[in-house]
Amino acid sequence: MCAVVHHGNHLLDENAARRIEEERKAICPEHSGTVLHVIPADIEVFDQEVLSFWMTKEASEGVVARAAVVPSGITALRHRIRWMFFSSEVPFRVFRNSQVAKGWLIDCWLQHQETQSAYAEVQLSSELVLD
Repeated sequence: MCAVVHHGNHLLDENAARRIEEERKAICPEHSGTVLHVIPADIEVFDQEVLSFWMTKEASEGVVARAAVVPSGITALRHRIRWMFFSSEVPFRVFRNSQVAKGWLIDCWLQHQETQSAYAEVQLSSELVLD
C-alpha cells in the first residue's frame, strides 16, 4: 500500500494532484497496488475536482484501488452518493477514518490477488500438452 499524506499548509487542486501522482509513480515505479490519500483537517485549499481526477484512467494506471480520507463527513457522504452513479477505472472510495480506508484497500488488494490467481489457474488448465 502506498500512503500519500498531504500537508496542511498546501493547496490541493487538480494540478497539484497530477504533480503528486507523477511524483508517486517516479518514486515507486514498480508499485502496482493500492493507494491511500490522507487529507488533513487543516488543509488550506482542497478542490473537489481532485477526487474526480483520482478516478480517471490516467491516475488509475498501475493502481488496484484508491481511497481518500477526508476531514469532513459531509464531503465523504456527498462524494459517496455522487460515485454510486459513476463508474471508475478502479475501485475508489472516500472515507472519514483512515483505519477503515486501510481495511477496505486491503480487501480490494486481496480480491485482486484472488482474481489474478484464478485467472492463472484457468490459463494453466486451458493449455493442452501435445505429444
